[in-house]
Amino acid sequence: MNTSRKILSGVAGTVLIASGVGFAATSVQPATAANASASADAVHEIGDYRIESRWAEEGGALSRLANVQGSFSFNQQGVTPNDELFNVFGTAILSMCSKPALDIEAEQVGEANYYVNVGGSIEKSFTVNLAEMDADEKETLMGCSCATGSPFGQARVVGVELSKVVGMADLEEGVNTLTAYGSDGYGEPLPLQYVLDKHALLVYRVNGEELKSTAEGSSVQLWMPETVARYFTRNITQIELTCEEEAPEVGSVDPMYRNKIEIKNDASSCEFEKGKEITFEGVADDCGSAIEAVEFSFDGGQTWTVCDTEGVTADKWVNWQFTTTFADAGDYEMIARARTADGVVSPLVSSLSFSVV
Repeated sequence: MNTSRKILSGVAGTVLIASGVGFAATSVQPATAANASASADAVHEIGDYRIESRWAEEGGALSRLANVQGSFSFNQQGVTPNDELFNVFGTAILSMCSKPALDIEAEQVGEANYYVNVGGSIEKSFTVNLAEMDADEKETLMGCSCATGSPFGQARVVGVELSKVVGMADLEEGVNTLTAYGSDGYGEPLPLQYVLDKHALLVYRVNGEELKSTAEGSSVQLWMPETVARYFTRNITQIELTCEEEAPEVGSVDPMYRNKIEIKNDASSCEFEKGKEITFEGVADDCGSAIEAVEFSFDGGQTWTVCDTEGVTADKWVNWQFTTTFADAGDYEMIARARTADGVVSPLVSSLSFSVV
């Protein structure tokens, strides 16, 4: 059995306060977690993993407050700018997210090419031009998340569902696997039924920008809802439909990096006036299970303020805001975690130190 132990801490991000993106308020006075003692030590068992999370002991005289109340709001909108999107997933080996933004930009100066070859265990191979499939065009907001590491991104993408292309092929009996190959030869096999069930998309427009490439092959990218970034293939040249003895298994997020959460306030300017409203903001994402609640602690994890995120879906991240006030001056720490619909509490929390003067 694999055991992973982490001392939890972290600060990240760009200031998003007053972003003006239509947040939906849910709990003006959030409920407080009933079982405070369970917060100090958390044990999660996911598959063969046993994850033990313990809070770090902080030095210095931190001011601690139990059951902090405030207003909470959230939405599932917002996109990662294109010049940042492909940098975010630097740990995704050989996938569309593996190249730095400068390399992506260099490739985006050629002509758009949306031709994809289809072959394998089918009656007759063929080539399809996605640009001619206007009637099947689909637009959606979709997240992309790494199997390891905390960063993630989200984009508004336009393309054609892969099922439409598969439907053009006369499949031989027993076809159960689909592999999309990029111009560099990279391709990850997927169960055909999984691809169809997830409504995988052959994308040719990201955040309103037409994809172009000087590389040999098309400009098309494969995007997969609720699927880790290793399957997001770039510059697709070939789609192979094959009969395998067993359909391949789909890789998932490392259990330590499930249910990711980040605080986006700028740590360099975290000094606030007592009695004035302070808005904390961030994002949460699980890549497979909907975020059920976002939880905050201001006393080192002894008590938690629980804010429900009713109605969210698993295919997009959750943007959250929590606003509160502090009557007394002092140095404080906010800890944030999320809880999923299948009961997983963030194995790695996010924290932010700030001062009230």
